[in-house]
Amino acid sequence: CKVLGGEGEFFMLDEALLTKLLCVGFVAAFMLPFGGLLFPYVSNELSGIEFQAIEAVASATLAFGIYSVLG
Repeated sequence: CKVLGGEGEFFMLDEALLTKLLCVGFVAAFMLPFGGLLFPYVSNELSGIEFQAIEAVASATLAFGIYSVLG
């Protein structure tokens, strides 16, 4: 990010940061509803923490995959 000086200072996003933010938004929009739908089916086998850990790993893998395709 760059801060441009002047009367109205504002941030200028570079392309890499914008791509990362788009990846985060896409993965969150996909994983939050999907995780909520899937958890009742696996709650007998996995605790909440275990499911969240698997969800976090899947989210990170998906986000890195999207970023490598877009970036």
